[in-house]
Amino acid sequence: MGKKNNVICDYLEKPERFADFINGSLYGGGQVISAKEIEEGQTVYSKAARSRDILKKVCREGSYILIGVENQDIVHYAMPFRCMEYDVLEYKKQLKKIKEDYCKARERKKEMENRATAAGKSKEISGEDIAGNTAAKTAVSTTAGGAEFLSGMRKEDRLSPVITIVFYHGEDEYDGCRNLHDMLDFGEKNEIFKQYISNYHINLVTAKDLEEKNFRTGIRELIGFLKRRESKEELRKYCEENEWRMREMDEDTFDVISIMINKSDFIEQKGNYRQEGERVDMCRAMEEWGEDLRKEGLERGIEAFVLDYLEEGFGKERIVAKLQKRFSLDKKKAEDFFIKYAPGLPDGK
Repeated sequence: MGKKNNVICDYLEKPERFADFINGSLYGGGQVISAKEIEEGQTVYSKAARSRDILKKVCREGSYILIGVENQDIVHYAMPFRCMEYDVLEYKKQLKKIKEDYCKARERKKEMENRATAAGKSKEISGEDIAGNTAAKTAVSTTAGGAEFLSGMRKEDRLSPVITIVFYHGEDEYDGCRNLHDMLDFGEKNEIFKQYISNYHINLVTAKDLEEKNFRTGIRELIGFLKRRESKEELRKYCEENEWRMREMDEDTFDVISIMINKSDFIEQKGNYRQEGERVDMCRAMEEWGEDLRKEGLERGIEAFVLDYLEEGFGKERIVAKLQKRFSLDKKKAEDFFIKYAPGLPDGK
């Protein structure tokens, strides 16, 4: 996983941000889930040597749904298979847990019945006599050789649903497959079988297509910057239009934005922009960056100016004079630029 994917993963780990990301990206800002409903999920499937980026449980009234997020800064052309594999591994883990609970319950029942027999008592052990979760208590009635025993689960058992979201925050357009069928080569003659082959769609969310107004946390600014990162002018305008939020940005958001727009030096200079209450002034950072860009552009213009006049056969004195006039420089500064871009050249015409 690349550095940018890592910082996005860390950033979305906080329950408030994770809930905001789901609400803003899937439900247009509607408050469908809350931070207090979120618990950690197990991201690593050790035997399969697979690890999700993020997996959270959204717990409600005794049941839960699992939501995973895969962060991508480059296009993944096998993403439908990757997401399908993650979801299958999760369902497989849940099935295994049900089977293990049943086995433990049966063993516990047998042990208790043996103890009762040894004590000279005749007692039918019920599920309520066995400590454990609901699945374990109902498991004792599973009969050997029956359909439930064969399946490893009871007819009324249900798995917890799993959703996987692909968050693509790369700069290029996403041109990868968005479902399993797109990855398959049916050919003309095999197209007839397509209706019988289960498809698998990915839930693709791209930073470019999101509306930042749908988010309530610092994700709003993160999306705003990601959508405008290719244009320094657009970034500047965005900061001006949202100045009050930019000047009071939380530190985590400041850090992740700095990395995502390739300005890690903002983090190194963060002490210069720090506000009270662990807030950071992003506007000031952008203003200083803009000034640096202006100076950089000015120097590139001066360099081109000097080289052009050298090609025309002008010497030092004439070029220095023209630099003073064209760029409003004093003679010392103009001479410094000449020495920098045309060192060692003698005076000319």
